[in-house]
Amino acid sequence: MSAKMNALPLPMPKRKRKKMLFRNLNRVFPRPRYRSGEKKTMQATTRSLARSTFFALCAGWAGGWVAFFSLSAATAAPLSQEGGLPTTPKADRLMTQAVPRVQQELARKGMKLGQPVFMRIFKLSKQLELWLYSRGKFRLFKTYPICSYSGYVGPKLAEGDWQSPEGFYTVSGEQMNPKSRFHLSFNIGYPNRYDSAWNRTGSAIMVHGSCVSQGCFAMGNGQIEEIYLMAYQAFLQGQEQFGLHIFPFRMTRKNMAKFRHSPWYNFWSNLAAGYNAFEQSRQVPTISTAGGRYIFEDERDQWIRKRWVLIQKEDAPQKR
Repeated sequence: MSAKMNALPLPMPKRKRKKMLFRNLNRVFPRPRYRSGEKKTMQATTRSLARSTFFALCAGWAGGWVAFFSLSAATAAPLSQEGGLPTTPKADRLMTQAVPRVQQELARKGMKLGQPVFMRIFKLSKQLELWLYSRGKFRLFKTYPICSYSGYVGPKLAEGDWQSPEGFYTVSGEQMNPKSRFHLSFNIGYPNRYDSAWNRTGSAIMVHGSCVSQGCFAMGNGQIEEIYLMAYQAFLQGQEQFGLHIFPFRMTRKNMAKFRHSPWYNFWSNLAAGYNAFEQSRQVPTISTAGGRYIFEDERDQWIRKRWVLIQKEDAPQKR
């Protein structure tokens, strides 16, 4: 054979390869044939679609960056202030989980999130009552079981005595604790003025989740989520503080008679006056302290009048 027969074929020039490629594409995807005027209309439509797609992509890109910076800010500052209330991403997530089941129960009772709250605790029966202000008075929303509390019936006297307190306390938004080691919690405000008057000591007494108590009131995690949510929403709607009344038991005559020999009977009789004031009116009584005891609104007015009479007598000149 000759050398020409064994020689390899020369490659096709690039220009020719491109021409062949586009020729084959035109066979597979033939160019459309427009009637008169259709070509301009199709071109205008194509330009309009391209412009819309471009702006949509730009908007999505910008929104992505906004979300990125928002997430970065939330990660950098986990403790934010919403309406002056402390919160964290964890607390927000837990409250969001609790919203559906709480709203379902609220709807059945004609109530809603954000209404003013009031709470009562009964140590002997291990119950926490959550009341909402609706239609002119407080109405019972739900009774939650207390998982654990420290000590026995009777007040807390000193730091480290492993005893849960009794008395009348108030909780403000600043006392909410979303960073609790026990799921969620809020500080009850112990010691109050009454406790301080009796030199009672202690600190960080909470209502919290989990089921471990060192002087606190421990609820289950699901229960504290609902309780925390209701209080948090009430603060957001303008409630400045809510009352938390802690009793050894329900202060009925029958129960008081059972404990008439207790060394705390006089103290409990004082608490019973506040218990009865709420039971009769379904309004949280105005409470102050004087003379080493709790004074309620009517009693306070009487005490002020008596004190004024005594002062007037002391200041009056002595008659000879």
